[in-house]
Amino acid sequence: MKILVVEDDLEKLRNIVSTLTDVSGISIDDIENATDAGAAKRFLRGRNVDLIILDLHLPARIDLPPTPTGGLDFIRSISTRPDFFVPTHVVALSGNPEAMSAVADDVGELWGVIRYDATSNRWRDQLKNRVRYAQAAWRSIVGRPRETRACDIAILSALDEELDGILRLPLQWSVFRLEGDGTRYHEAAVETDKGSIRIVAATSSRMGMAAAASLTSKIIDIYRPRYVAIAGVTGGVRGQVELGDILVADPSYDWGSGKHEVRNGKPVFSPNPDQLRLKPDIRPDLIKASVDEAMLSAIRASFPGTKPKNPLRCHVEAVASGAAVLSDGAVVEEIKGFNRKLHGVEMEIYGVMMAAEICAAPRPLAFSAKAVSDFADPAKDDNVRPYAIHVSANFVYKFITDYLGKE
Repeated sequence: MKILVVEDDLEKLRNIVSTLTDVSGISIDDIENATDAGAAKRFLRGRNVDLIILDLHLPARIDLPPTPTGGLDFIRSISTRPDFFVPTHVVALSGNPEAMSAVADDVGELWGVIRYDATSNRWRDQLKNRVRYAQAAWRSIVGRPRETRACDIAILSALDEELDGILRLPLQWSVFRLEGDGTRYHEAAVETDKGSIRIVAATSSRMGMAAAASLTSKIIDIYRPRYVAIAGVTGGVRGQVELGDILVADPSYDWGSGKHEVRNGKPVFSPNPDQLRLKPDIRPDLIKASVDEAMLSAIRASFPGTKPKNPLRCHVEAVASGAAVLSDGAVVEEIKGFNRKLHGVEMEIYGVMMAAEICAAPRPLAFSAKAVSDFADPAKDDNVRPYAIHVSANFVYKFITDYLGKE
């Protein structure tokens, strides 16, 4: 269980932390600290916590004095904004009489209020009881006690070679194995302007929407990431893209969704694709990244092998997912009839997007960044695959550091 302590008094913070770590199952690694409302908001924009211990007499910013309504104002601000992770449990802890008086009429906006008194241990017992209750609720949600593997972004792939491209990113990876789960989860962190962003990467080692959706669901359940990305290779639509180009699917849809029927003695397929769009919380940044020529040029230049002659481009356009590998240009032309702006065809993106769409809240923002390795026709060749795998993984990495990690 992850805990955020919002407290600007260092001595009081020490007392709170020592009390929390007295609770069985809570360690110092489970506790984060913010000294003002602004720092707490920045933390909750990118990370999920299960419990907040909140000082009511709180400054809005580190350069401002604390106010009696500072803590309550903070709770109100995060609970009305969709860009913050809002925890289930919030406990207010204050020894300031004015702050305690100010919150009296608004206690419903908090899960509990405890009077802090450094000369007494009563507050410690009250806090421990609240934490144990929150801990029991958290364990009932996850089904059984287990180590929390919180992260900020999950990067998925469908093939081992695509995962290898992700693991070649300039990060220090470690491997986590969950008992009873055959998936190897690779964990790392990168320092950004917003602080440390935690990353997990994994592969289903099997192609297809079902496998991708299953892996996505598992990762969301274990890690509760704010973002989910899928990297790797895709087929491109000839005339719309060049080999090596990156495709960010918007929309993503299942081209095989529809109805097979017989009309006038002939089999007819009536498509009815469900289109999943990028969420407005992430789409503007992906649009900016897609035209960031300096970033794209640097990604292209970083590949050590043979590159396509064309410059690296990124397209935020329609990509269709299907259950079969395509090497038939006629079938691709038929799929284009479902969406005239189709830029790519592949097998996993829709499964990832759907898993993120229907999971329990808080739901991650999902996106894809696959690179074109062929045109899904008989002229396929594997010469571009290493380059496509490289630029795909590095686009996701640069998007994390240069866009998600910027203030």
